[in-house]
Amino acid sequence: MSSLSPQSIELVLLVSLDTEQQMKVRDIRNEEKVRKWMYTDHLISANEHLGWINRLKNDDQQITFAVMGDGSEILGVVSLNAIDSLHKKADWAFYLTESSRGGLGSALEFSFINFVFEQLEMEKLNCEVIEGNDAVVKLHKKFLFQEEGFRRSNIIKNSDRKGVHSLGLTKDEWQSGKKAVREKYSTVFEKFSINIQWQNKEETPRHPIDQIESARAKNNLNWMSILRLALEKSPETAKPIIDEIKHIDREISTLTDKLTAPDPSSTD
Repeated sequence: MSSLSPQSIELVLLVSLDTEQQMKVRDIRNEEKVRKWMYTDHLISANEHLGWINRLKNDDQQITFAVMGDGSEILGVVSLNAIDSLHKKADWAFYLTESSRGGLGSALEFSFINFVFEQLEMEKLNCEVIEGNDAVVKLHKKFLFQEEGFRRSNIIKNSDRKGVHSLGLTKDEWQSGKKAVREKYSTVFEKFSINIQWQNKEETPRHPIDQIESARAKNNLNWMSILRLALEKSPETAKPIIDEIKHIDREISTLTDKLTAPDPSSTD
């Protein structure tokens, strides 16, 4: 056992962080050694990054965590994608800032696999690794992933076509082998204390700005629907949609009033 205290690591939902912290994730996404192994490797603009985060708020098929170290330092991202509740399967990926590796990736992988199978009750976990990233393929295999195929010439990187490794792990395989994995890499895992902060989206309080954004998105769809009906000259059919637009606009006004109302706790 090490005499040093383990490093405290928190996995926090990316959408729950403030904007300043979310923008620090963009810096990591734009690191050269991170972009090298991503499907899209261009430099990500601030607007593109914030747009991605906004989409995460309403995407039930993705769960994305920021990896946070001591003092709320952003160290990387762990994400679950293509979540399929019917077939109890999902894809996952992670990336860390270059200065925060040295065993953290292994500890994260062990903890996150447990989270996916035990708390989220998935039964199959998949991942993809770009051709040439042999270290990550090897890392996943340490945690019982099996290589299930290789898609030749599957993506374009720097004007070259690259293949993609497909790997998978079942819940039964993990439950049978995780004790041996824990014992084999215990000296690495002891360096970190990892806590995954998790609550269902339905249980997560929404900021009024997020509520306004969601309501506006609904109204955009309504406006397009009424436009189509108007072009088809069907005013009677359009009337219920107009009523829905007015209803949501009143909801938006109420939410905006909450943002601009004076703070009752403040004094003159």
